[in-house]
Amino acid sequence: MATSTAKSLLAIALVAGCLIPQSASGRQQEAAPDVGLHMAVLTGNLDAVRAHIAAGSDLNQRDAFGSTPLIVAATFGRTEAAKALIEGGADLDLAGADGGTALHAAAFLGRIEIVQALLDAGADKYLRDNAGNTPQSAVAAPFDEVRGIYDRLAQGLAPLGLRLDYEQIKAARPRIVEMLRPRPAELEGVEYAPSAGGDWAVSTPAKEGLDPAHLADLYLEASAMDNVHGILVAKNGRLIGERYFNQGAVDRKELLQSATKSYTSALVGLALEKGCLSSVDQKMMDFFPELADQITDHRKDEITIGQLLEMRSGYPWEETDSTYWDAMVYGEFVPLVVRFPLVTDPGTTFHYSNLSSQLLGIIVARACGTDLKSFADETLFSPLGVEEGEWIQDRDGYYVSMAELRFTLRDMAKFGQLYLDGGEYRGKRVVPAEWVEASLQPYSEGMYDSQWMGDESNYLGPYLHDVGYGYQWWSGRAGDHRFDFAWGHGGQLIVLLHDLDMVIVTLTDPYRLQHDEVSWRHERATLTLVGKFIQSLPG
Repeated sequence: MATSTAKSLLAIALVAGCLIPQSASGRQQEAAPDVGLHMAVLTGNLDAVRAHIAAGSDLNQRDAFGSTPLIVAATFGRTEAAKALIEGGADLDLAGADGGTALHAAAFLGRIEIVQALLDAGADKYLRDNAGNTPQSAVAAPFDEVRGIYDRLAQGLAPLGLRLDYEQIKAARPRIVEMLRPRPAELEGVEYAPSAGGDWAVSTPAKEGLDPAHLADLYLEASAMDNVHGILVAKNGRLIGERYFNQGAVDRKELLQSATKSYTSALVGLALEKGCLSSVDQKMMDFFPELADQITDHRKDEITIGQLLEMRSGYPWEETDSTYWDAMVYGEFVPLVVRFPLVTDPGTTFHYSNLSSQLLGIIVARACGTDLKSFADETLFSPLGVEEGEWIQDRDGYYVSMAELRFTLRDMAKFGQLYLDGGEYRGKRVVPAEWVEASLQPYSEGMYDSQWMGDESNYLGPYLHDVGYGYQWWSGRAGDHRFDFAWGHGGQLIVLLHDLDMVIVTLTDPYRLQHDEVSWRHERATLTLVGKFIQSLPG
């Protein structure tokens, strides 16, 4: 279901659409009734609905907001009207403006009979709405986690007669989840066994104490997504799930986008260990002396390495202003220390800042007297036995440390395993344990939690909650499980589930330089896919 903004528009559109008689398509056998088809469905006027069907009216006609009569029937629980529309040949999978189909609406609102009728008629249960949900994932989240959506929906559509019985919905949700769950025969045929070879030990979910059905469900759902390139699951240090989709492949090195930032954090910790840096309290401007006489906002003199790591430097999120974004795309970053304004005092507020991550890479290179790639190869990548793909440089020759690393899925999992194991890789210390611990502490918390109900662009789906940020690492909760994760645009994820000794890695279409609703919708879908899987795991 959509957020509150979309639902309020839906209410307005339904009022407008329901009052206008619907046009007919094709050859009419009988005259269409005076009442429009949307209104007939909304009011439960079954005779009028059947008359429209007999007259050859367009059963897939949309109102001003994109809702079809079948979506209206599912939303308002007009069971007999829904069945009549289905039998009459209405398109089961047409989506409204929020991307949701009739099956999404019926499932979310606890309409068991309509869900069954849609499934019997062949409705696609793997389609995703704009929030990234399949019909099942929309209803499988704990009720209390999504109650706010019901509240907004009930309020927005009350003028049209919608009344929600929360107790009935709560009782219906588990049954609907089961109705939408893949059949055992479907799960048995899902392939996800990792191939032997390479330097990863291979096992099975059962041998590592996990129900194989959890992984089969994950990979089956992923197979219906056109943006996913690969998913890997490791437990107890062994691969138990690995499969590639679309153009993904085991040896393909793909763009990590902002998951790169977590690697940059590791390089800062290694620079501290090597003595190139002395403390996270060192001032940013100590590493840009050539800019000292250009600084007019002297709050910048107080920005520390730690504040850059925490995204609390005061620099803005570049996507909020096209001028900032264009400057980042141009790729000359050192002058932006001066040019970009501070939007808050350093150390006070979280602002996601790509510039901050890029400056960290430049600081490490300058402090250690080498280029970042050479430093990373020697201190991090070589000990892990990985080799990065093409790594581009900015206009000044600095490697782009905010978004441009490329690795295979298995090599990303090694980095995740390194942090899951406290900085050790196969018994050898690579990153200081204290740095790993400091990096995974949340220095900012509550991002997205208070915003998503009013702004669809900030909605992370029904499974990702209590979001925090450490040293270029995110943290969150799905169900009873807390986890840390590296996160890149498009849905590149390295997830650390400490309580289950598990690493989950996803590679998706990175949507390079594409920051729009299309890319964000697919990114949300990946977050929902992984969050739903995590929630399903036993504690």
